[in-house]
Amino acid sequence: MSLLHNDNTELETVSLLEVENIHISKSTSNITKLYIFNFLTGFSLISGIIIPFYLIYGGFTFFEFMLLQSYYAFILLLLEIPCGIIADKLGKKFALILAAISFLLIPFVYGILSSKFLFFIGETLFAFSFALISGTNEAIIADNLKIMGKEKRFMKVVALNDGMFLLGLIISAPLGSFITSFVSIQFTILLMIIPYCLSLIVTFTIHKTGSKVNVKRKSAQILKSGFRLLWKNKILKILVFENIIIEILIIFLVFTYQYYILIEFNIPIFYFGFIEAGLTLSQFTFLNIIPHLANSAVHKKKILLVNTIVPGIGYLLIAWINFAPAVIFLFLIVIGLGLSRYIIFTNGINRQIQHDNRATILSSINVISGTLKAILYPLIGLLIMINMNFLYLLVGVIILLIALKSKVKKEYL
Repeated sequence: MSLLHNDNTELETVSLLEVENIHISKSTSNITKLYIFNFLTGFSLISGIIIPFYLIYGGFTFFEFMLLQSYYAFILLLLEIPCGIIADKLGKKFALILAAISFLLIPFVYGILSSKFLFFIGETLFAFSFALISGTNEAIIADNLKIMGKEKRFMKVVALNDGMFLLGLIISAPLGSFITSFVSIQFTILLMIIPYCLSLIVTFTIHKTGSKVNVKRKSAQILKSGFRLLWKNKILKILVFENIIIEILIIFLVFTYQYYILIEFNIPIFYFGFIEAGLTLSQFTFLNIIPHLANSAVHKKKILLVNTIVPGIGYLLIAWINFAPAVIFLFLIVIGLGLSRYIIFTNGINRQIQHDNRATILSSINVISGTLKAILYPLIGLLIMINMNFLYLLVGVIILLIALKSKVKKEYL
């Protein structure tokens, strides 16, 4: 009897190990598929010709373009909490499938004809897609790394995952400007159906992990709880607001640099995609270097300081220099460093958030970011129409002041 009992125990142990290995294998596969999904959704052929797309194809003025971006930020703001609930209650896989379907509809909307009304529909679909992805990506990574027992790799995996989205932009941007120069913007838009269709296929292959959260509260209640968490948690409040403010100031350059080089230097559209690829490659490079350099709290603090001061100085130099190659180089530095600094905050922010409602709380944080963007974008549109160099000078000074007054301590990161 004892021998039989031992045999059964051994069989049970082997069985448990097999089940655990299957779960680990599925989790590894999920993260790989998430990389592929982000690469395909980042394969936006119009990313390198954003200003020609809106100003020439869409017929918008730059101020109207910024108003449209404000509309996008406002819609994203409205959708963040509901989409966070979808991810928590109906499942993160379902949220990604829905996002992929929304992405797939976008080329059809923009590619039908050049209509300002259709642009509003397209922006709504973009907002819906990114609201679904927002927080869900990081929640999936956190869930699967926990199963794999590799939670400490969270920051590096998030960086690589975001890097795959940027890699899609790097490859697609010059390709999009090349196709536009020899065919048309409309044809370039319709070609985006291919990567978006493939991204939808990938989402269906993702394995479900973790359990759904039973969310019964209304959006207003969830938003209120998110604000309450920020208000009560001093560390989270400091990390979130300093991250958001600098990010918005750097994004101003992302929106304005094409208009700047078109007006100031009259650079042909053909080169826009290659410049965009260079900017994205710079961000991709820094995004993957920083996690390796930031292997301690002390290093994180020092890197964060560099990633704030250098973009601030870069803005000041752009306002004073009138030499195209030098200005483009400064674009590379400001955007590359400025838009990769968030990865330093990510780990600290996630350590302050409970696991059960991570997707919803991250969406609540994005609501704050969206509100500020919706308010500030039209103002930037006005300032850029008045004097671009003054705008860059002003933003540079603000960034440097924030760096000098920073309340982020090394133990927060």
